[in-house]
Amino acid sequence: MANEYINFIIFLENTLATFYQKIKNVARLEGARNVLEFMEVHSFEHAKIIENFNEKFPKPVMRESMIIDFQNNLLDTVFKQISEEKDILKALEILAGSEESLGKLYESMARLLKKAADYNIMIAEKIEEIARQEYSHRDLLLKDRDRLSKKLS
Repeated sequence: MANEYINFIIFLENTLATFYQKIKNVARLEGARNVLEFMEVHSFEHAKIIENFNEKFPKPVMRESMIIDFQNNLLDTVFKQISEEKDILKALEILAGSEESLGKLYESMARLLKKAADYNIMIAEKIEEIARQEYSHRDLLLKDRDRLSKKLS
């Protein structure tokens, strides 16, 4: 399953690349065409790199339907067993066993949520890497501005 944040950042990077693609042809920006082309290509590359996150780092998925099926089957089985059981002590033992099964189910869900938390931390760190690269892009544009400023003076 794809991560909605990753998909959103892919959208943003593709939109940014398309923006640079558009403005590199503006006549008064001709002197900065090389850096604008670099920004366009690099933004498209960012989108592809980020898109690979979905393949490299699959998002942990909770299959709710399987959990619901498990619980429904468990409850049906327990109901049949205690309905047929004449001994209240054994019926309570059956109920206790079902609670243990549910406890194990919740432990499994908790482990999955911890994996999801670790996954989200890792994705956040990847997004921070992209942020640092964007700051480098800012610096590159400012450097090109200084270059053009000296050329125009």
